[in-house]
Amino acid sequence: MSTALADFVDLSFRTDLGLLFSRWLRSATDAEVRQGYEAALAVATPHAARYWLLDMRRRGPASAAATRWVIDAFLPRLAGYFPPRLYLAYLLSPSHLGDFVPLTQPSVPGTYEVALFSDEAAALHWLERCRHAEAAPTPTP
Repeated sequence: MSTALADFVDLSFRTDLGLLFSRWLRSATDAEVRQGYEAALAVATPHAARYWLLDMRRRGPASAAATRWVIDAFLPRLAGYFPPRLYLAYLLSPSHLGDFVPLTQPSVPGTYEVALFSDEAAALHWLERCRHAEAAPTPTP
């Protein structure tokens, strides 16, 4: 299933991987950033998709205001949708890795985990490791 939101983001959910792909297609205005994240949430929710790959390589850095909205408003809301935790792999061009604003700790501990990558295979591998770690039985003392 793939959904293009106007011409700025393509969203798809892979049922075989349990993974939401959010591929930004160009630079986006602050309003489009909000729209894109809300649309990703709308695609992920029916599938309880807790593993997201956000490909920002074509979009580049967002404005400070859009970034603050993601960190302060959007990410904290996710706890109510995807308990116990959401995993977000941000895929950035190597030149933008240093520009990415570090995310603060979640306001609700354990709500989400974020990792930054410049290689898609590494991002997918991290998401798969997270999935397997959650599925592994907890050892008893």
